[in-house]
Amino acid sequence: MRFRELLAVNALSIVGNGCLVVQPIVVGALVDHLGYTERQAGFVASVELAGLAVAFVLLFAVAHRINRSVLAYAGIATVVIANIAACFIHQFVYMALVQFVVGMGCSMSFAAYLTIGAAEEHPENLFAIVNAVSIAYSGLFLPIAPAIVAAWQLPGVFLTLVAIAIVASATIRWLPAAPPQQAAPAHLSKGLRSPVPLLSAHVIMVLLMMLFLYTGHGAVWAYQERIGVSLGMPSSVVGKWLGASMLIWGVIGSMLARVLGMRLGRIWPQTLSLGISIIAALLLVFGTTPAIFAFACGLIALSWFYGLPYQMGLLAEYDRRGRLNMIGTTMTTSGCALGPAIAAVLVGSVGHWTVGVLAGACYLAGLILVLPAAIELARGSPALKQVAAEG
Repeated sequence: MRFRELLAVNALSIVGNGCLVVQPIVVGALVDHLGYTERQAGFVASVELAGLAVAFVLLFAVAHRINRSVLAYAGIATVVIANIAACFIHQFVYMALVQFVVGMGCSMSFAAYLTIGAAEEHPENLFAIVNAVSIAYSGLFLPIAPAIVAAWQLPGVFLTLVAIAIVASATIRWLPAAPPQQAAPAHLSKGLRSPVPLLSAHVIMVLLMMLFLYTGHGAVWAYQERIGVSLGMPSSVVGKWLGASMLIWGVIGSMLARVLGMRLGRIWPQTLSLGISIIAALLLVFGTTPAIFAFACGLIALSWFYGLPYQMGLLAEYDRRGRLNMIGTTMTTSGCALGPAIAAVLVGSVGHWTVGVLAGACYLAGLILVLPAAIELARGSPALKQVAAEG
């Protein structure tokens, strides 16, 4: 992939991930500046990600056939218009509705990136690079977001997202105008080239894994800022820790996946990433000091973004048109929408510690679900053996 194309793909990913990146700051600002309850703020975050999921469902059958530039421009225009509208909204119901539209716009931008990534010969490599860039963006944005909120409140955050989307639109002209030919790549195994059902039992288990995984991620991410504040840390300090965890540990995790490639196969990356996630989630809510909180934030970012390229690459190995990656992202966004909603109920009734328990249980379920597919590919995929030999 040429540098300009890689730049454009990264720009689309940044816009597509925009609503998720700012969630902890927006949730806190809704509580502190607009007087929402933590439960209401959690539901707004959930509805926004529901918009992502709904749009992915609508795009599933057509995204790989649509001119990528058209899809990307439509997504960015939706993000810009909806975020500008959000600057003038204060009521809970209307804020939830406009954030639903923001989520739909983000999904269109992200879908254009997914159709490109899934078609790569070694999709894990591109996913790792794009993830690292997106995480670095998160790490740079999160520390300054509290200052933006303090100076301009929520409209400052929304308009910053507008500016980022407009800048990203300048790179869209570097994308291929149409998807590549849909013939299966030659390096795929015979079984994957043959006309097998798209949704086999193992694929369905992987998709369910991504739902559970991001239910846990969504619950933790939406309330991570509030958990830090509950330990007596100022919101600005928590924002810096979240940003540092993404910028340092998230990038390390993603680039570790890029460097290692398939040297550890497909089983160990899943086991390590999900196992560390369980430990991190419990440390986050049962730790009693800012130091433990900071360490848990780092572990969460490391495990999250070390495992993600392998999870996306696993789906791409079953389908190079990007359809399974589209479904997978639908599952992740559904999980990210479901997680804050469940956490909102639990936090309002019991307390923040339930967020970590919920996430840990989701990660454990995800590990059980993903292992059969990882074992299947590790044992029978010529593509895997080829990559291992090249490494």
